Amino acid sequence: MLSCPLFKDYMCKDDFKTSKGGACCFPELRVGVFEEIVPMGISPNKISYKKPGIHLSPGEFHKEVEKFLSQANEEQSDTILLDCRNFYESKIGRFQGCLAPDIRKFSYFPSYVDKNLELFREKKVLMYCTGGIRCERGSAYLKAKGVCKEVFQLKGGIHKYLEEFPDGFYKGKLFVFDERYALSYNSDIVSGRSAKAGP
Repeated sequence: MLSCPLFKDYMCKDDFKTSKGGACCFPELRVGVFEEIVPMGISPNKISYKKPGIHLSPGEFHKEVEKFLSQANEEQSDTILLDCRNFYESKIGRFQGCLAPDIRKFSYFPSYVDKNLELFREKKVLMYCTGGIRCERGSAYLKAKGVCKEVFQLKGGIHKYLEEFPDGFYKGKLFVFDERYALSYNSDIVSGRSAKAGP
């Protein structure tokens, strides 16, 4: 793909994520044209990926999470660590101290934000998802609401973070959207909903 002129201005080597798996994980190739890669339920013309939260490299994100977790009282912190994945993903793995909305699919994320705007008022938000795709639109939506002090997102998502910090602040497994179901990077076991599910 990188050698194709169509993609050269839009993609670089860092945009690809690799992990162990076999051919059986991907039994077929499907190519299609879609308005949204991950449907958010709002037209990309209204909320564009071109106005997302500020990208933080895995190293920068790690430092921000470390700072957040070192605060004596996370409840009164001016920072929110926001998981914008579905509940079944955060149930098996998540960053320590995160706010994990109880949503079944990403198209419910805007409604969650709208119902909880006061929660985000004057807060610095550190947002993450599996590979960074949902954060592009999710952070743009949150930013467009104009209530947050700052909105940041993990560049490359949890996948890239775990490549650099397998024993970092992410605990449990990483849900993936193929027949492997989940990837393990550390020996931590996470089950249930001990993450803050929010109002």
